[in-house]
Amino acid sequence: MLDDVFDNFRKASESSLQMQQELFKQWTGAWMSAGSNASPVTPDGLQTFLRRWNDLLVDSMQRQRSALDALHASGIQVIEQTFRLTEARSPEDYRHRVEELWRKSFDAFRDHSEAQLRDFQKMIEKWAEMMPRS
Repeated sequence: MLDDVFDNFRKASESSLQMQQELFKQWTGAWMSAGSNASPVTPDGLQTFLRRWNDLLVDSMQRQRSALDALHASGIQVIEQTFRLTEARSPEDYRHRVEELWRKSFDAFRDHSEAQLRDFQKMIEKWAEMMPRS
């Protein structure tokens, strides 16, 4: 059972990475083609762009940090619950505790993945707003 879980986790991670790479390739291709047709950038325009880019990156890093903090807190709770499995009084109690542990682990993984996807979508929207218009 554990092998299936890890195999599915690996496949989901690979799929997510491939999607992000493909989206990034398409986005950078659009950026490059739009940049070749755009008008020259003024020093003030460049400063504005760099400031917005900096704000975007700082905001993104702060969201990633808070998401990782939440994931680590969930991991600590799972570890604590794992050590409490020995307190089970019957096989039924043990099964119930293990199921609850797995449910919480998968919920934490799902929540983290959804948060990453939402943040990625926000990032793409903001990048698109920053792209030069042709």
